[in-house]
Amino acid sequence: MGAALCRNRPPPLDLSNPVLRFGILGAARVAPNALITPAKTHPDVVVAAVACRDKDRGAQYAQKYKIPRTFSGPNAYQKLVDDPSIDAVYVALPNGLHFEWAMRALHANKHVLVEKPMTNTAAEAEQLFALATKKGLVALEAIHCIFHPALHRVRDVVDSGELGHVKNVVANFALPSVLSPLFFHRDDARFHYDLGGGCMMDMGYPLAALRFITAADTAALTVTSATAIGHKLDRARIDRGMHATYTLPLSPTWNPEAATKADATAETTVDFAMPGWGPFGLFPRMIKNEITVFLEGGEIFVYNFVSPGMFHYIKVRPKCGRTRYEQAYKFKDGQGKRSWDSYRYQLEAFVDAVHGREPAYWPKPVTVTTQLKTVEEVYTKAGMPPRSASSYQPVAAA
Repeated sequence: MGAALCRNRPPPLDLSNPVLRFGILGAARVAPNALITPAKTHPDVVVAAVACRDKDRGAQYAQKYKIPRTFSGPNAYQKLVDDPSIDAVYVALPNGLHFEWAMRALHANKHVLVEKPMTNTAAEAEQLFALATKKGLVALEAIHCIFHPALHRVRDVVDSGELGHVKNVVANFALPSVLSPLFFHRDDARFHYDLGGGCMMDMGYPLAALRFITAADTAALTVTSATAIGHKLDRARIDRGMHATYTLPLSPTWNPEAATKADATAETTVDFAMPGWGPFGLFPRMIKNEITVFLEGGEIFVYNFVSPGMFHYIKVRPKCGRTRYEQAYKFKDGQGKRSWDSYRYQLEAFVDAVHGREPAYWPKPVTVTTQLKTVEEVYTKAGMPPRSASSYQPVAAA
């Protein structure tokens, strides 16, 4: 509770030094948690503007979150992107618009923080990173949980070899149907194929997390099976939920004999709205938000891996020996603060990269592109079409 209060009521900051001025594309519900609140505790960041095509909605949003400038009208996004006073753009638009507006921002010499998934397709992400590299700009996909020390501690335990090599990883993130209306509008963009919707697209945390903790985050996993639950608005193309299984390569870091061992397996479950159980589904289910890593010599259980800054625990249970419980709110070298959530750690990494400092963690472009390649394969295995590429045609980089 104390940490939550600290995040909601941050101490005053000295803004006399130059700051990174962010503009937000879209009056998005995710932005307060993802950027606006974390920026209040970062001395090098100010949220300077928001663009919303609806003038009244944009004005209300700016007033509510004390954002000094708004851009409105049909060209609102382009106006913000072209504004010389903006240094970085947070792309919080529907998935299908990420590629276009991240590319437009890069062409305007802005750094970009892009909501996950970064783009609809792996090929688009490759183009985006190529442009950012050419122009010397920072581009980051906002899978925030990977930036928190909790998952880094889990990876350290796996890498240490104390429990032997990984055999199987099970990662779940699913919301009960009774809570779904709190997170999603009835006609949410996530439910529309043309906007890059779908549960596997939007709730990519389990796949990203299991790839990270097993050091398989630079390879596209082999998808062995996938079963989709179609959304009522578009059962053939939009998944309300998805269960998938994979094989992943063993990492030599924790298994020197990886080449002679069978590949490890993994599975993920995501769901926008799990139905209840019991007679007529009357009894609501609990949120699923956990990872279990099964190893030769025991297992590791992680509770609340998606939002570990609020609360989490890591249970390490050897086959021989005592079970222990751990938490990690700072990195092992002391970086970070107990009050920082995963979004704040993500912002810290982004700003460090912009200023040429070494972030505590920074994903490689291949981490993003192989995640998207795996997602595309999941949809194909499930008998659904992968998300279509944007119709936007980028201009040649200057």
